[in-house]
Amino acid sequence: MLISMLASLIKGYTLVDDNEDSVLHIGGIFPIGGKGGWQGGQACEPAASLALEDVNNRKDLLPGFTLKLHWNDSECEPGLGASVMYNLLYNKPQKLMLLAGCSTVCTTVAEAAKMWNLVVLCYGASSPALSDRNRFPTLFRTHPSATVHNPTRIKLMEKFGWSRVAILQQAEEVFISTVEDLEARCKESGIEIVTRQSFLSDPTDAVRNLRRQDARIIVGLFYVVAARRVLCEMYKQNIHGKSYVWFFIGWYGVHWAYLSARFSCSKTSEDFRVRLNEMLQKSGYEIDHNRFPEGYQEAPLAYDAVWAVALGKT
Repeated sequence: MLISMLASLIKGYTLVDDNEDSVLHIGGIFPIGGKGGWQGGQACEPAASLALEDVNNRKDLLPGFTLKLHWNDSECEPGLGASVMYNLLYNKPQKLMLLAGCSTVCTTVAEAAKMWNLVVLCYGASSPALSDRNRFPTLFRTHPSATVHNPTRIKLMEKFGWSRVAILQQAEEVFISTVEDLEARCKESGIEIVTRQSFLSDPTDAVRNLRRQDARIIVGLFYVVAARRVLCEMYKQNIHGKSYVWFFIGWYGVHWAYLSARFSCSKTSEDFRVRLNEMLQKSGYEIDHNRFPEGYQEAPLAYDAVWAVALGKT
């Protein structure tokens, strides 16, 4: 479906000027700055630019055409992401489609883009809600849904005989929809969810409620800034040690637990690193052989997204 839509879009451009080389303009929305959410655009923008260079060097892919990317930073903020989208669309040159990342931004952008029948290709958005074709008819993505990790979570619970678990989530749709899928799978497997706690930015009360419910196996779903706050609270509330297991997301930066001077917590970075050994962390297998001290696993997905655009013509 993506290939046929892109082929039609590109064919539309040939009607405008089929006698000389044309530039196909793509809009890009990358989460690079900001204080919260996901800043994967720091790696995904260079990856997309590299892919553009590789595609444009292949004259057999889009004969007579060149792809050009126009982008700006969304800071993983939906409001700013919408502003970036409107600026891209209402300023020349005309954009063929949009590349976007960060689930909250992709949700906002894709809901608006369907009004123009504009294709949005997300390279870094794992929200299960984005799979709803009725709600997002023009959205496609190279990033898998976050629900792909839930079967593994269930298998681990069954393997170790954990029949009672708790869930701690940030109140964002990407995590809410992931938890809904996890709850359904737990019910099918006979695993009881003793409590489900959510928070906006301050997890203090939510973590306190975990302790009151005597939660021992805890699945945590939140962005990295919130993850640091959760770690602080689990120490303060003494919900750590051999009697507890925490599941954390594995796509945080390598040194995400290091504290900056602006982050207020009674624990040091060394305390954080020690306690990380007490968590089960879903993480991709790293094959960089120590060539890079830190990176984002989604960079190849941004590279593939550009190639998906180019191969839509073949």
